[in-house]
Amino acid sequence: MSRDRRSPEFEIGGRPVGAGHPLFVIAEIGLNHGGVADKALALVDAAADAGASAIKLQTLFADDLVAAACPAPAHVRSDSLRGFFAAFELDEAAHRAIVQRARQRGLAVMATPFSLDAVALLERVGVDAIKIASGDLTWDGLIARAGQTGLPLVISTGMGSRTDASHALGIARQAGARHVAMLHCVSAYPVPRGSENLRAIQTLADALGVPVGLSDHADDTCAVPMAVALGACLYERHLVLAHGDGSIDDAVSSDPTELAAAVRDAARAVAALGSGEKVCLPAESANVIPSRRGLYVARALPADHVIEAADLTALRPAHAVVAGRLAEFIGRRTARPVAAGAPLRERDLIVPLEERRPRVVA
Repeated sequence: MSRDRRSPEFEIGGRPVGAGHPLFVIAEIGLNHGGVADKALALVDAAADAGASAIKLQTLFADDLVAAACPAPAHVRSDSLRGFFAAFELDEAAHRAIVQRARQRGLAVMATPFSLDAVALLERVGVDAIKIASGDLTWDGLIARAGQTGLPLVISTGMGSRTDASHALGIARQAGARHVAMLHCVSAYPVPRGSENLRAIQTLADALGVPVGLSDHADDTCAVPMAVALGACLYERHLVLAHGDGSIDDAVSSDPTELAAAVRDAARAVAALGSGEKVCLPAESANVIPSRRGLYVARALPADHVIEAADLTALRPAHAVVAGRLAEFIGRRTARPVAAGAPLRERDLIVPLEERRPRVVA
């Protein structure tokens, strides 16, 4: 998808989201804080140091998330999912501290609510945007409640179809959401290589007409430049302080150094893609004259000579008369002698009779 096609744009925490802007990079703290507020604060600092645009939390209450006998997904090992998720709950005070630290570090704040009550908590603590997780793509009630906040919404589309994404967008719009972005996502942890399906970024953008990005669950960040080339406006990546520190999502996370490299790669990709307009760029303009060809006199020509094609040749560098104008000069007469090898100049030629006739103004 060409980057010059403008998608509707908006701001999250004062930072623009949309085509033609720097990639909006979301450092997903998620559950990697392990339920410890101080570790979450350290992850905020790491995200800022890496150059992220925003941090994102997952706001959950285990009893409102899973049934008592809910089986674990493929990437989680636990006898009790309620017990598992309860270990990652952060209270309102922790949320406020994290929001404050993010503000101090110049980051936007996003969060994923996993219940209707969680949306109310996020309103109270003052997040900048709400993210709908892939698992809740088909929960109209949560999407509608989030849309009613008036905050920007970012909806992840893992395990879903284009129809599911379109339906979710419609629910958000009906609830009053004015600013919505969608994330292509593959809900596998990590995503098997060859299953990234990055072209779905372009598919969603074409179908929905909103900013689209990538929620990246791969085991590395090699998708970043490709996502940008396909039109991604947002990029979400889990963050750990260090690999091997026991973080639950370590396998699909980047450490601060890796996230910083992804941010740099994204910026380089955006710059390399440019505007898409085909023009002579400033970086190459100095090479126009030495690289283009002009018309030169192939052999000495006397005055009043009728120019033939064999009298002229195309050589570098280009001068006033470029090579593409050759046909204009066949049959014209020289006004004076012209030396062999000289660049052809208009003043060396007699103006054709028809050009010398005065123009009649009607």
